[in-house]
Amino acid sequence: MTDKPSLKMKTRLTIWLCLPVLLLLIYMIWGIWKVSIKEGAKWKELANSQQLKSTVVPASRGSMYDAKGNVLAQSATVYRIYVDPIMLKQQCDARDKRIEELKAAIKDEDNAEKVLKYKEELDNAKTSTETFDELVEFLALKLKMDTGDVRSKLGDITSQYIILGEGIEKTLRDEIEAKLTELKIDGVRGEEQTKRVYPQESLAAHVLGYTDFEDNGIYGLEAYYDDYLKGVDGRVVTAKDKDGNDIPYRYKQSYDVQNGNDLNLNIDINIQYMLEKGLQKAYEENQPTDRVCGIIMNPKTGQVYAEATAFSYDPNEPSLISDKQVAAKLAGMKNSPEYETERQNAWSLQWKDKCVSELYFPGSVFKIITGASALEEKAISLDETFNCNNHITVEDRDISCWTTGDHGSQNLAAAMANSCNPAFVQIGLKLGADNFVKYFDGFGYNELTGIDLPGEVNSYNIHQLSWLGPVELATSAFGQTNKVTPIQMITAVSAAVNGGYVVTPRVVSSITDQNGNVVKRNDREVKRQIISEETSASMRDILKGVVETNKSSNCYIPGYSIGGKSGTSQKLDENAKGDTYVGSYCAFAPAEDPEIIMLVLVDHPTGEQFYGSMVAAPICQEVLSEVLPYMGMFPNYTEEELENVSINVPNVQYYTVEEATKTLEELGFVVKIKGEGDTVLRQMPASVKIEHGGSVVLYTDQRTEIEKVIVPSIQGLTRSQAKATLETYGLNLIAEGSAAAEEVSYALGDQTYEPGTSVPLGTAVTVTFATMEVASQ
Repeated sequence: MTDKPSLKMKTRLTIWLCLPVLLLLIYMIWGIWKVSIKEGAKWKELANSQQLKSTVVPASRGSMYDAKGNVLAQSATVYRIYVDPIMLKQQCDARDKRIEELKAAIKDEDNAEKVLKYKEELDNAKTSTETFDELVEFLALKLKMDTGDVRSKLGDITSQYIILGEGIEKTLRDEIEAKLTELKIDGVRGEEQTKRVYPQESLAAHVLGYTDFEDNGIYGLEAYYDDYLKGVDGRVVTAKDKDGNDIPYRYKQSYDVQNGNDLNLNIDINIQYMLEKGLQKAYEENQPTDRVCGIIMNPKTGQVYAEATAFSYDPNEPSLISDKQVAAKLAGMKNSPEYETERQNAWSLQWKDKCVSELYFPGSVFKIITGASALEEKAISLDETFNCNNHITVEDRDISCWTTGDHGSQNLAAAMANSCNPAFVQIGLKLGADNFVKYFDGFGYNELTGIDLPGEVNSYNIHQLSWLGPVELATSAFGQTNKVTPIQMITAVSAAVNGGYVVTPRVVSSITDQNGNVVKRNDREVKRQIISEETSASMRDILKGVVETNKSSNCYIPGYSIGGKSGTSQKLDENAKGDTYVGSYCAFAPAEDPEIIMLVLVDHPTGEQFYGSMVAAPICQEVLSEVLPYMGMFPNYTEEELENVSINVPNVQYYTVEEATKTLEELGFVVKIKGEGDTVLRQMPASVKIEHGGSVVLYTDQRTEIEKVIVPSIQGLTRSQAKATLETYGLNLIAEGSAAAEEVSYALGDQTYEPGTSVPLGTAVTVTFATMEVASQ
């Protein structure tokens, strides 16, 4: 028997020794495969997160400009003020520790000079409590916060980042930093952020919208064009060493920031201001429960020059309730359980753009569409007549005219001027249900207009052939069945007068990048031609006749050719009694070749008047009187108009007598000079509108006394008689009232100066004129 191991034993031993090594090798290979291949992306990302530092460079949101390049919205750098309570506590603790050290040093130090130095430092040192309290009071005052709230946040050592204020201007940030330097403490800092600023404040608020704290567009153009405006953030990626410090520049990689694009609007802030001023007047005078809105646009191109809803709001402070009555109501119910719901409702209504997001019955303005459709389809002719004896019966429905009398026999032009419901019932029935639906769709009422604003809603109507019976067709013909948006209405009327073309309304003209390159251009977009140029020309002529036939109840402006139509509808779906109304008016100019069209809507006026001719037409007249000359369309008076037109008297004070006389006489005024001087020192009147041919008195030296005259009574006189009587006394007339432009109207007894009053020569006397019916009441 031998002691040497056998070959079998050696083999077995080798296997048992190699097997663990082999298994370990297999495990290592599997582990390497798993980490490097199967989970490679995961570990690479984790390694990068530890080895790379990424810094975001925020993009600047694009600006908005009006048609003349005025800034409507832009982004500005502001600051978020925050506190690190832990750092602040450490600073305060260090301060108290230093005070204790100084006290001990004074007690133990033998060197008198050092003791004096320590005492001086101690005298100037503030305790942590004193410093903390002073900082709290300062921040509460500057940030307009409650002192207790500030104290709580500064003392909350459970966090290292607590926000004290957002959107803080640089000047205030600098004041806070200066105060911290003065107190020799740290822990409150400011970090840059972007704030959206609207320099024009509430002007065009419903068009512009606003942004949230994260710079996302909310409402208006801010929301509609958010993808264009917000840009793309940049990024700087740097490598870090084992201690977290940045590795030199060659390891840095930058991704450039792409700032947002700019919007160039068709909105003109001057036209927008004129519109908003008029709408605010309508709101104050008529106190509508459901607000007022208006649109001004180019009927040929669809360019929107102005669009507004009253009441408006300030997009710089969108949460502030602008309507005083609503704000007062909310203030009175602040502690009630309904407060939060009512506040949310108030915000929703305040921010809602009525022009695109609310429906209304258009009333008689819709007669424009009915008339155009019937003419185009040759269902009627211009000479055909329609009889009105105050009402008409369709099946079981008796439909009345708005007037208590009857209009008798009338053609389309007369029926439009009379706004006769029975006549348009007949015209609608002649057009027929099939064609009515065809043109209702063709004018764009069954589709969105495509205006570049969010929240546009579609019409509500029963204009499906299966639903449109004779009664529904009859009431639809004069605008009392279908509900549409204001933007749909003005777009349809534009098609009726621009040659028949349904165009897409546009608020934005173009979008440009930061280098001025055009990214997108909103050119004129024609959807279809729904009526012929011939029919459109007839409608323009008819609507011009409406204005000139009833000047006092339409948008008549001396020297201008204007077409228009009023509308008054009942909100029967909200009040079956029919005593809630919507008054509206649509006007365009020049009537022969329209360059501008305007729609005003007063929803449920609660004052004495509710007819569109009374609550909306005067606003169109007032606004267009300013807008037309601003756009370069100047009046061209007829001889008849010159006899009654009012012209503004310019202020010629400090002009030479020769210059002043020439200026005034060219405007048609009679000039009376008092004094021997060469320069105008005083005048009477100035900066008011008086009758053409009125007199202006110029005083050229201080020695000449103001000449006085006695005011006569002009009650009951016609406008021409009142003008002549006042001129006899050396006075001027300012004619006001709805009937001031009528050929036969009479002065009420409300002249600004009582008969027998002594006033300066040349004084302008304001008088209200009314028709015989009103004057005799």
